[in-house]
Order: sequence, then C-alpha cells, then structure tokens
Amino acid sequence: MAGSKYVQFTGPSYFLSDRKAAVQRSVNCYPRRLEGSTYMMQSAPGQVQVADLGAAGRNSRNVGGRLFTVAGNTLYENNGGTYTSRGTLASSSGYVGMADNKTQLAIVDGATLYIFTLATNVLTTVVSAGWRGSDEVVEIDGYFVFVDPDTDQFYLSAIDDGTALDALDFSSADSSPDDIVTHRVSHRQLWLFGELSTEIWINSGGADFPFVRYQSYTLDIGCLGKRTAIIAADTLFWIGKTRNGQGIVYMASGNQPQRVSTNAVEEALRASTDLSSATMWTYQVEGQEFIGLNAPGLETTWVFDAANQLWHERGEWDAGWEPQRAELITAFEGEHYATDSAGIVTRLDDTLNTMNGRVMRRERTWPHMIQPSMEPVSYRGVEIACATGSGGQIALEVSNDGGKTFGPALLRSLGATGRWMQRVRWNALGIAINRVFRIWQTDDAPFAIHSATVDV
Repeated sequence: MAGSKYVQFTGPSYFLSDRKAAVQRSVNCYPRRLEGSTYMMQSAPGQVQVADLGAAGRNSRNVGGRLFTVAGNTLYENNGGTYTSRGTLASSSGYVGMADNKTQLAIVDGATLYIFTLATNVLTTVVSAGWRGSDEVVEIDGYFVFVDPDTDQFYLSAIDDGTALDALDFSSADSSPDDIVTHRVSHRQLWLFGELSTEIWINSGGADFPFVRYQSYTLDIGCLGKRTAIIAADTLFWIGKTRNGQGIVYMASGNQPQRVSTNAVEEALRASTDLSSATMWTYQVEGQEFIGLNAPGLETTWVFDAANQLWHERGEWDAGWEPQRAELITAFEGEHYATDSAGIVTRLDDTLNTMNGRVMRRERTWPHMIQPSMEPVSYRGVEIACATGSGGQIALEVSNDGGKTFGPALLRSLGATGRWMQRVRWNALGIAINRVFRIWQTDDAPFAIHSATVDV
C-alpha cells in the first residue's frame, strides 16, 4: 500500500561478510540517545592541530591538572598550549607506560624506569638492583607496580617513592602456568592479565608483602596484548584470549567478565593481521564514554559507546577508509587532546567538521528494507530531517542487491547559510526487493539526522 512511513534509520555498525544478513554501518557518527527513547545520528567530533612534536607519540597523561606527553625521546609538558621539554629518555620509540602518585610521575619503556618529580620538574633515571624492567606501570595505594617482562612476577616500589625498589618486594601470579601480559588497577584491585588467565589482587597490609590474591580468584580468560586493556566507564575493558579462541571484547561487571563485542565486531577483529598489537583509547563527553579499538589490518577504528552499549566506527577517508590516526586521548582543562604516531597533537572539537584540515566523511548505511513476502517495492521518495542552513551537500546512494554494490551518489543541498528549514528529499528511487540506502557527507558542514521518511 502506498504511503509515507517513518523508518528506523538510527543504529550501530553491524555488518557481516554476508551482506544479506547484516549491512548497517555508522562511520564517524553514532546513535545519540535523547531524553526518553528517542535517538538521533550525531557526528563524531572533528579535530584541529595544536602542536607538532616531531616524533612518534608514545603516551600522555594528566597528572593533577598538568598534561605530560612523551614523543620520541622527550618528555613534554603542555604549558598554556606550548609544549615544554621536561627531560630526555634513553629510548625514542615504542609505547611507554605512565602512572603517578602524589608527588611523582613514573615512566617505563621496558628497559628503564624514569621518575619525574612534580615539585622540582626533574626527570631522573632510576638505577637499582630492584629494577627488573617493565613495559607498563600502575599505581595503587601509593605503590608503583611493575611486571618483570616475560614472567609471572610483579614487584613494587616503596610507598610514595618510585625511586626506592627492594629486590625482595615481588610476588607471582602463578595460579595458571602463563606469564603476565599486562596489568591494570580498578577500584583498588590489581588485575594481573595473563595470556590465558587473570588474577585479581588486593592490598591486605601484610608486613612482608602487602598484596594477596583476592579470595583465590582466577578468571579463565586472559588478555591478548600489552595495550588491549583499558579503564573506562568506571570499569575495565579488554580483548580476551582463552584456550578455545580469542578476539572477544569483555567488560568487567563486578569481577565477572561480560561480553560486549558483537558478532560483527568479532568478525572484523578476525581480519586483523596482528590483534595482539591492538591499542585502545577512551574519552567521555556529555554523558557518553567511548572506548576505541585500533588493530593492524582493520579499515576503521571500532568504538564502543558504554552509555548506549552500541558500537560504531571512526576513520579517515582517502578514496577509502583508514583507521583514525589520533590515539592517546587525554582529558585536560575541559578539552580532549589526542597524539598520533607522527607526534601530531590535535584537540577534539565537536564544532568542527574536518579531521585536522582533512575531509571528514560521515556515513550511515541503513538496515535492509525488505517485505516479508519478498515482493518488489516501489520507492517514490526518501526525506530526512537533518542539520541544514550552513551550506554543503549530502549524498544518498542506493543498493538493490542487499548492500553489495551501490549506485552513483545523488546529491542534495543542505541549504545556504540561514536556510534552517531546507527540505532534503530524493524522489523516484525505483523498485527493489532488497533495498539498502546509504547516506554520506564530506562537506564542511554540520551533520545530524533526526528522522527519516520513506514513501512507497
């Protein structure tokens, strides 16, 4: 029967290699829940460059309202937008772990421990018989905690002093015969992620060694890589590995692993050329906290919206998708700063519609539109309610083969400046049994879709 009907155009990225099964994509846009049960498609933030550090970004951290970044062999501090050198490391490449206590910032690069004293702005290389090396460092109850690489042993600094290491202050996560891959602290619990298992330790205040295994607790799920675990949304997220397989993204619900990845995300992760080298980042804005996941071989960055429990994608467009370059996202003075592998520091800005001066393509592929009877449907038109009145164009592409291929872009004006009520409509869209619509926008103009109507 002919008529107009609103369609469910909002949604996550959920596409499979079998496009007839699932075809939805949301790239550089995501479902934003308004009050009640209403959703709209919101643009991801743009980015603007604030600094070029001239060498690969290795990590960054906000320490008591001071933003520190390691790029190449230099520790920088952001002083009112100017990046000031605070010292030199012995290494110049590879990730560095960072953690802080009340007075010190600890930095580890695998081979060396550096302590930056906040009061004096002095960076010191620690030389101690108690130092065994570590790829990551965390802080809990005043202790810096390190992991002896390629072993099941972890060890501590003295309380509130990362320069003091006792060679006897160590223990082992040995309930399972695997080495510690990485470690994190959540709710004053020390999570020791092995390759195939995870132990949780707490500070019991013991005289000989302060930490004990929590209720002899061991998870039979490990962590895939050194940077595939992150604290976000007041809990832990990680990419798991078990004796039976790998590539599921988990969230800690209490002390229990809860799967948050979908079949679509897991299928995408299987395409990675080295999933153990994946990295994760996070930031929070306007009640939504995002956890990003980059992995070698993926064409986009997958992002989990913890508030809505939905996945979308982010990426950069250059005649095809590439993962988002900016990682190492850190909150500082009400803004979010991201550093990439070239040492470019950008600020996330939701008023911008470009990626550091480059095109920012926002793309939404709708789910299949198909009748239960499999009868052909004549599509007389599609209209969307979206952001208008700032110039630019928006494109609609049509697929009649379930999303395998799409026809040419059909461009429509978003209205000249000030034409806030510009209608955006496409007519005479043909007949199809299995129709998929894709909308995208690359012009430097706001992107937001509030509702959509299909005339059949």
